[in-house]
Amino acid sequence: MSISMATGVLGMPAPRSRHAPEFDLQNPEELKKFLEEFEKLAERHGLMTKEKTKMVVKYVDKETKKFWKRLERYRDDYIMLKRKIIGAYSKTLLEDKLTVAELVKLVKKSVKGSIEDEKDLDTYYRKFWIVATDLVEADFINKKQHDEYFWKKLPRELRYAISNHLEAQDSDFESDQVPEVEKVMEAGHFVLRKALAREGWG
Repeated sequence: MSISMATGVLGMPAPRSRHAPEFDLQNPEELKKFLEEFEKLAERHGLMTKEKTKMVVKYVDKETKKFWKRLERYRDDYIMLKRKIIGAYSKTLLEDKLTVAELVKLVKKSVKGSIEDEKDLDTYYRKFWIVATDLVEADFINKKQHDEYFWKKLPRELRYAISNHLEAQDSDFESDQVPEVEKVMEAGHFVLRKALAREGWG
């Protein structure tokens, strides 16, 4: 009596299991190999294109999963999603410009560090702008994602102070909104000057 192998999503190996494909964000050059291994497994188990888009993100770390799920065509078209992923992690832009991997690295570093004055904020903004503007222009991320990366990776205390200032200045602004980078910078300069004068956030 033969035992049939499970097909579809249920037949795919569990993440981090022996036969599961793995992608390390620290080694983006391994991306194509990872995708090839995933596609062989997906073909073997008969996954449809929408199933592929849902499954591929299960084999990467939390930060990578979060980014890939925000790319256009996620949950829709695996081929287009794959193109977006490869483009984002490859140096396909003119000359030697930066990639999404480095944007992620930049914002993670900001969280671990601190922004204590206007100079720190301006430094973060310049580094972010160099990376993120190219990615927006190349259509790897959209303007909304650009603003979210910048906002959510600012130190929490600074975000709260900026959000409170924007609420006081604009009756239409709500604390759960992600403000545009330009508004964040304007409000950020104000609250940091105020904090310096008061020697604290209070």
